[in-house]
Amino acid sequence: MRLIRPVLTLALTLSVAATAAVARPARAQTVEGPDPGLPYVQPHQMVDVGGRRLNLFCAGSGPQTVLFDSGGSDWSSTWALVHPEVAKGARACVYDRAGLGYSDPGRVPRTPFAIVEDMHQLIVAAELPRPLVLVGHSLGGFNVKLYAALYPDDVAGLVLVDPAEDRSAERVRAMTVSQFGPAVAARSELRERTILAFLLDRYGRCADLAREGDLVVGSDDYRRCTDPVRPALGPAIAAERQRLQASSTYQNAQASEILNSVFSDPEADVVYGALFRPGLLGDRPVIVLTHGLHDAADPLDAAGQAQSIALHQETARLSSRGRQSVVEGASHNVQIDAPAAIVESVESVLKALSN
Repeated sequence: MRLIRPVLTLALTLSVAATAAVARPARAQTVEGPDPGLPYVQPHQMVDVGGRRLNLFCAGSGPQTVLFDSGGSDWSSTWALVHPEVAKGARACVYDRAGLGYSDPGRVPRTPFAIVEDMHQLIVAAELPRPLVLVGHSLGGFNVKLYAALYPDDVAGLVLVDPAEDRSAERVRAMTVSQFGPAVAARSELRERTILAFLLDRYGRCADLAREGDLVVGSDDYRRCTDPVRPALGPAIAAERQRLQASSTYQNAQASEILNSVFSDPEADVVYGALFRPGLLGDRPVIVLTHGLHDAADPLDAAGQAQSIALHQETARLSSRGRQSVVEGASHNVQIDAPAAIVESVESVLKALSN
């Protein structure tokens, strides 16, 4: 299956990505020198958030604190190429959402609101100095956008890395029809809905399997329910991901996040539509990064890229100091393909805050 619509890859970047016929960047993704993943394959500060614990890993120092949220099915290890670079000029913190990485599972379904409330409890309990700069990838990008809207006093600025978007179809439908014609627009939207239904069914089944116990590494069920290896993060993370992704705790958390994501709760669209208005975030610096890798010769892929750019430009307008840019040559996992682009964006936000 080829995921033609970037919004889908923003939402769900699991084993479908392993079978997707999406071109990869030409440059090699191998580790040279010390393994960058070693600091990320163990729990760090286990912060109590009301009888549960979330894993928090902070490094570096500086006048500003930066907190990272990962994409769907990911946890703090995905930032191994970004986090230490940001820590050279700021207090940089990564954390694991409930049930992922080394954090305890949540007690309620993993809706965006539940995730934001966990994040708020973490920030308060860990006494992270506010306002913070929040960085989020994919579903994590939507999480931190929602956090900034619900807790604006906690947030100094945002870096959204190929963020998932609310109400994506209705927000770009007219643009897609205008630029690509009604047939391509309809094919794009209907195929998105079909693939989303497929993914929701798939990961519902993964949760069912998890009720019977951990998955067997290497089995067909394991391959269907887990992410592919990301060599750039190094062998330590690859081995630890294999271990953690097989666990029933991970599978339940992953499925709950997907089944309750921004893409699968249309009743929340009314709330999001009223909330996310231009200027909502005042003059807080906001940078939105969009992956650039796509097949311009494929009309559905070209339409999907145009849709992502349009959505991200609109999100940037939440702030008078918002801007959107494309990271050329990077797939959806910008933190793997082009970590320097994220580091530069965070540094840009930090510089804006210091002026």
